[in-house]
Amino acid sequence: MFDFKSLVSSLLTKNTSASDVAQSATLLVQDLPQTEYFTALIEIIKAVSKINADTDMSLKERFKTLLYVDEKSHSIHRELCQDYLQQKPGSKSYLPTILAYWNELTTAYQLCLKLHQSTPNGIPEPQLRLITARGLHHQMRLIAWNALRYLKPEGSSWLQAYRFYSQAEESGIARTPIALYPDSSTEQSCEQLLLQGCMLHLAQTENMLHKEIQAVDQLLLLLCQGARLEKQPPIEDPVFVINLTQAEQPQLMLRGMASPNHRYWSASPMTGLLADLMFELDKRVPSALKSLKCELDRKEWSCLCEKLAVRWTSDRGKSQRKSERSLHSSTAWVSIGFERAAFQTKVQSLNDTDNTQQEEWRITDISGTGMGLSYVGKPNEPLAIGKVILVKTESHPLVLGIVRRIELQQTSSRVGIEILGQNPVGVTLLDPSETDGHPATAIYITQPNSRQGQRWFLMQKNWAVPEKELILTAQGKSYKIRLKAPQQLFEDCGHSDFETVAKVD
Repeated sequence: MFDFKSLVSSLLTKNTSASDVAQSATLLVQDLPQTEYFTALIEIIKAVSKINADTDMSLKERFKTLLYVDEKSHSIHRELCQDYLQQKPGSKSYLPTILAYWNELTTAYQLCLKLHQSTPNGIPEPQLRLITARGLHHQMRLIAWNALRYLKPEGSSWLQAYRFYSQAEESGIARTPIALYPDSSTEQSCEQLLLQGCMLHLAQTENMLHKEIQAVDQLLLLLCQGARLEKQPPIEDPVFVINLTQAEQPQLMLRGMASPNHRYWSASPMTGLLADLMFELDKRVPSALKSLKCELDRKEWSCLCEKLAVRWTSDRGKSQRKSERSLHSSTAWVSIGFERAAFQTKVQSLNDTDNTQQEEWRITDISGTGMGLSYVGKPNEPLAIGKVILVKTESHPLVLGIVRRIELQQTSSRVGIEILGQNPVGVTLLDPSETDGHPATAIYITQPNSRQGQRWFLMQKNWAVPEKELILTAQGKSYKIRLKAPQQLFEDCGHSDFETVAKVD
């Protein structure tokens, strides 16, 4: 096994010269087997934590070591991030380490800037610019990954970002583009880094798919290039605002929001660029979007851009709900995920013994097309946009829905669902072409029980193929059916209509 632990230790030895530090850090990346990246990054995080706790280390030695360690380890961290986002086998356990890397380095760079304030000439200007930009970048990545996990960032996260930006303003480098790493393909200023995170938050990512959130994050690299943070409100609406001294999230400017600590920007330049992209999307995917290498086709890009164009307006699209909801409060029994919901509709069992702590789920509001749910604590099953969810209360029939909005906090969760219908039926499907195939369970909602006037037939994704013939069994009777083209693909199942070919004896 590669002895990376001793290499990291030697990298941080006080007697090691700066050139030796650089050489050791380079060897760490060049010689380290990719299979050991995860373990290596854990050791690097521990090393940075030791630097943060070392009160005797000089400022010059501190910032040189941190810059080297960050520069030489960021490719390892980037690799783990990509594996996690692509859901490669075993990558689910990477998340705490991915976040800890950014957290420790953010703390380290913030400490450097605090020490610099007491020793103004302690950090040369090029290194000061790099420390400030990297610190802000790492903090904004933490906020962006909160969005990916549907977590609402705490106010302290925003305040930490504002402190880095304030340092950049005071040093006169807020608008200076900089390559964060030697292999960076683009340069970004601290102003652009902050605006990218602010506009991602204002995109209302709580009801976006993971791939949409990643696409917005990348799209903002293009849209934020011409945007500016100003000390006075711009003329063009809509105007958004942050307070650099308050632990508050970015928000739409309201009357009375005026102080030397506020920074304003207009979304108009960004929505103008967005309109140009939407015009091109009528015919093709623009080369600018292709270069982002996101997993969206032309139709998906078009829908996402339209969504952003509405949300970055003065009313932020909040009045677009299909029907008004009324307040409601009652305990609910909830089951998350297609497989579990299909099984429970088939056996007609959903109660507080099927899942622990079900009494913590509550309905908060309801309408003809949707429902709001809240949960105290962390749900037992992972939530995701587009997942099937089954809801039962004492006063309502069994409801089948799709998760459309998620907002997770440290101690609670809020979920918005689109109701597909009520009284779903569990049916059995069998593929006659597979001689030793196993039956699968599907969910069926008849047209009278559907909220959208159409029947819903949900099944595992790989069977939702047009012209595929299956044997459907329900209530003791079997039929040969032929599937039509899939109407929708949800996160964990497919929705198709079908025609009955013949009754099977």
